[in-house]
Amino acid sequence: MAPKDGDYFAAQAEQARVRACDKAGGREARVAGHLALAYEALARAKAERAGAEDSDD
Repeated sequence: MAPKDGDYFAAQAEQARVRACDKAGGREARVAGHLALAYEALARAKAERAGAEDSDD
């Protein structure tokens, strides 16, 4: 399995946000909202880790 970068997680978060804003709402929208938050956290963590690695050089 190839490692994912911050851009991948940011794109997944955006897609999940779109699904969470579905007018039908319900459980699927709530789950998508939770996924969006999780993907955003992963994207931030990847960006912070990449920034830390760049500053070490």
